[in-house]
Amino acid sequence: MGILKQWLGWLVNGLGIPGFVHDADYRSRKLAAHVKVRRRRLFTIVSVNGLDVYFRRLTGRLDGVGLSTTGGYTPVRVPGPALPPGPDDPRDRR
Repeated sequence: MGILKQWLGWLVNGLGIPGFVHDADYRSRKLAAHVKVRRRRLFTIVSVNGLDVYFRRLTGRLDGVGLSTTGGYTPVRVPGPALPPGPDDPRDRR
């Protein structure tokens, strides 16, 4: 039965068919990890320690990432530009 499952897994991966997942919540104090899987209408969201990774439900393709507000993340304002200075920027003093 194991070889049949492996062959079937190889076939569905080759065809690009997304895998099935169920909602889940896993916590490990020893590893300080919290993994949560949620299914929504358009996306499956896998959260790892507050980092949300979005996968399209119908294709299984990665769609984007974001930060969960329940993950203990607090945004901080940093003064100055959001991007580092480029090679021709006068702020770049190498």
